[in-house]
Amino acid sequence: MKDDALEKLAEAEHVQWCEWADVVSHELSSLLEIIERHECDLSDEEHLLFLKVKDRLDRWDRLMVPYSDLPEDEKEKDRVYARKILDTVND
Repeated sequence: MKDDALEKLAEAEHVQWCEWADVVSHELSSLLEIIERHECDLSDEEHLLFLKVKDRLDRWDRLMVPYSDLPEDEKEKDRVYARKILDTVND
């Protein structure tokens, strides 16, 4: 039963993350498009940050799948938060 509850909470955490990441991704993607469209003259540091954000958005896009389709290491990240919830309600 505990494992079942853990997986249900982990899945709920993933759904919550997907909803949050979708909003943030849309906003960041829009900002990156503006920067690209205006051909902004970025410093080396700014350009590295631009690429880092772009890479993060690509990674997030790959993770916006049903919980059951996640690789095991990604599921474990959701389980970390699920365990915190279980610990809180079991105290």
